[in-house]
Amino acid sequence: MAFTSEYLLINIVLFVIGVTVLVKGSDWFVDAAASLARSFGVPELVIGLTLVSIGTSLPELASSLCAAFYNEPNFIIGNIVGSNTANIALILGAGLLLGGGLNFDRKVAWRDMPLLLALGIGLMLWYYWGGDAPAGAEHGFGRIGGVILLVICAVYSVILASSGQDNDGKTAEANDAAEAPEAVMSRSKAFGLAVLALIMITLGAKLMVDTVVWTAERMQVNPLLISLTVVAIGTSLPELAVTVAGVLKKRDDIALGNIIGSGIYNIVLIIGCCSVVTPLTGDTQNSIMSMIIMNLVAAVLWVFLLTNKKLYRWQGVIFLLGYAAFTLWSICCVK
Repeated sequence: MAFTSEYLLINIVLFVIGVTVLVKGSDWFVDAAASLARSFGVPELVIGLTLVSIGTSLPELASSLCAAFYNEPNFIIGNIVGSNTANIALILGAGLLLGGGLNFDRKVAWRDMPLLLALGIGLMLWYYWGGDAPAGAEHGFGRIGGVILLVICAVYSVILASSGQDNDGKTAEANDAAEAPEAVMSRSKAFGLAVLALIMITLGAKLMVDTVVWTAERMQVNPLLISLTVVAIGTSLPELAVTVAGVLKKRDDIALGNIIGSGIYNIVLIIGCCSVVTPLTGDTQNSIMSMIIMNLVAAVLWVFLLTNKKLYRWQGVIFLLGYAAFTLWSICCVK
């Protein structure tokens, strides 16, 4: 059953409701999962490096998987490429503009950022090469590529977990927790909240995808355009909340780590899962161009990280101007 109406205004309202339910469900799921993890003694740093990054990517994961079962590859590509571009250019740019600057751990510049850029370039080249594209498609990203990405996802998560200990065998977040104790909900309450959150995520994702597909079909608009812009910003709201809160609270590593970590998991986890469900083919020219822009934005961030000890407000202005240009290109060129 499709959650749509014959009237555009009602579909816009349904889309907004879907985004709200999806984002709130994701927020509750992260809280519940983190509480369950703490109750079983999982280190806080591991929770932060994995659950927070994956948790803020849940809207992209849910909506993209829903689109995969609908066989809407343009939606998936636009959602992930648009979200990664928005995470750096729009959200990090806004965070830098608000906070005036951001310090960072040099490890991010040498471990995580190169991986994000390598994954983005690899995804683009594999898509263009189309080595495992389905029969009849010259370009695309298929199931073999998806399995490779999921393996990389598992290896990267293990590396993060194994590097999450400091010299005393305790995590930085655990030390923070000792300074400011946080109430942990009961396991039964956390489990119940996680189930409710998953239901909300599923329903919110279906509302989003249904209304976008309806709009694209009725108004003869490329789903790639909608997903590159409106959907990408909507599903990036959790990253926006975490990044702005991190900047304002001077938790710079959380703010930047969430941006980069979410970008990595968007590719290895979400593209990996979706391409296993259905090969990603579609609007090749615009898909490749949007990936080029995504990688250029990531490359600029990497250059800033390598050449400075912190990120500055003027760099945030550059990112925001770049996102404005990306949006203008999407509207004018993606038909």
